[in-house]
Amino acid sequence: MTPQLELRSYRAEIDNHRHAYHQLVLPLSGSLTIEIGGRDGQVEARCAAVIHSDELHCFQAEGENRFIVADIPLGNHDPLRLPAFLQLSPATLDYAGFLGRLLSRGTLADSIQQSSCELLLSLLGSATEPGDIALDRRLQLARNYIDRHFHEPMQLSMLSSLAHLSQRQLNTLFQRQLGCTPSDYLIQRRMEQARLLLTTSDDSIQRIAERCGYGNLAAFSDRFRRYFGRSPRHFRGPRLH
Repeated sequence: MTPQLELRSYRAEIDNHRHAYHQLVLPLSGSLTIEIGGRDGQVEARCAAVIHSDELHCFQAEGENRFIVADIPLGNHDPLRLPAFLQLSPATLDYAGFLGRLLSRGTLADSIQQSSCELLLSLLGSATEPGDIALDRRLQLARNYIDRHFHEPMQLSMLSSLAHLSQRQLNTLFQRQLGCTPSDYLIQRRMEQARLLLTTSDDSIQRIAERCGYGNLAAFSDRFRRYFGRSPRHFRGPRLH
């Protein structure tokens, strides 16, 4: 697979999937609400999204919208150090506008796709706004483990050992870069996944609780209500198939 750039518009219906390549979503017009690995954000104005390979993401747009989507194969130019959401620098915004004009004229040759994606990754990695720093690699290890195993019992001591940090250091790192503790992040990951399953699957609430790490339905329902302010049953709407 070679890098692919295209213009894309999104529907108002909620959709979700994962894929075996990385993806960048840059704004041209309109707004896209997207959840990546349990983190909610918007792709609009100066904010872009980075979706890593095999990361479940849920998305929905309202009104007219248009985005540049770059599909990046696994390889030497993986955007592994980029956070899920980041503010774009003026130079990156200008380049996105330039790419949008090129793409509006038709499909680009493979060689241009390759070089364009490489330059885009370089701009994203080196010229984002101050404060939009890449995640610490040790935090990334712990966060990725939570993302993949949130449905299992989990101890902070195990996460800190995985990241080669003390429990206090891991807590500090999470709070500094993600604004929450590892325990908060685990709860967030479980709750957002539960909401996603409630709105997109036909599983029973008991089964969804189990898939999100809760063996006790009452404990799950209590946590869910405290997190969202509503019961799990409130989110049982039309299913997507």
